[in-house]
Amino acid sequence: MSHEITLERATECAHQIEIIARLMESYPRGMEDCEIEALASLIARLSGSVVVWLGEEQAQREGK
Repeated sequence: MSHEITLERATECAHQIEIIARLMESYPRGMEDCEIEALASLIARLSGSVVVWLGEEQAQREGK
């Protein structure tokens, strides 16, 4: 099975998720609802890529 994204991309996505989460934690009342919704959507997209990569990696390791 070939990964859809690379380890480097999965790492970058995870780092971006961390930054967004810290931003939301630091400024919870400084954001409008639409901004929070947009960030939540971005987190979902980024984390989905990481989850897919981890699942593929696990399947490859179990297959060996």
